[in-house]
Amino acid sequence: MALCAAWVAWLDASLARTAYATGYALWAAVLLLAAYGLRKKLPGLPIGASRHWLRWHLVIAAVSLGLFGWHAGLAWPTGAVEGALAALYLGTFASGLVGFYLTRTIPRQLARTSEQFIYERIPRLKEAARRDARAAVLEAVHATGATTLADFYADRVHGFLGRPRAWRYTLRPTGAARQRLFNELRGVDRFLTDPERDAADRLFKLVRRKDDLDFHAARQGLLKAWLFAHLALTWALVLVGTAHGVLALAFRGGPTP
Repeated sequence: MALCAAWVAWLDASLARTAYATGYALWAAVLLLAAYGLRKKLPGLPIGASRHWLRWHLVIAAVSLGLFGWHAGLAWPTGAVEGALAALYLGTFASGLVGFYLTRTIPRQLARTSEQFIYERIPRLKEAARRDARAAVLEAVHATGATTLADFYADRVHGFLGRPRAWRYTLRPTGAARQRLFNELRGVDRFLTDPERDAADRLFKLVRRKDDLDFHAARQGLLKAWLFAHLALTWALVLVGTAHGVLALAFRGGPTP
């Protein structure tokens, strides 16, 4: 950042067109930042380790903020294209900060669950847990004829296993629902027959598994949604920035900068 400040000061001292120079540098920085997304899609190419790309991605993003300030100034742009470009840049930068936080915290949260799951397989695994729970309860009913566990399953567990979580859970997932079910299931334990207790133990495990699946779906889904939004903002910034540069060059006056 200090080098950029010195460079801008030198441009001002040499009476160069600072707006054009910082614009070129900012556009190049945005292209380099966008290239990191392409690098992640091509992991097999011998173009450097991803961790090195990430390190430079963060450095260039920080430098680009200074370039944006020097190029756009402190006042909000008045033109439609310039205003849209400023909003896109700041939105992209802000989404990058959010992503930096999410990618540092969510993997550690997921690692604390009992099992790791591939996102695309989660719906099938949820359905399998629901089927296994129903089969366990039916086996207990067929073995003894008692319906205490079956009634509890129909009233409390079936809905938990079958329905999606509320949107609030996606933003702030908790284990409160699972713990309530555990407490209620312990409360009916004294009324259960031995086969029902065996089935209840299986229900404990399946409820825990469903809760872990919901947690992974929420956290991984949030990461995927952030990445989609960040990439969409990035490429919109590239397109609008290119259009802005073309217009600026087309309507410039005086000698070539």
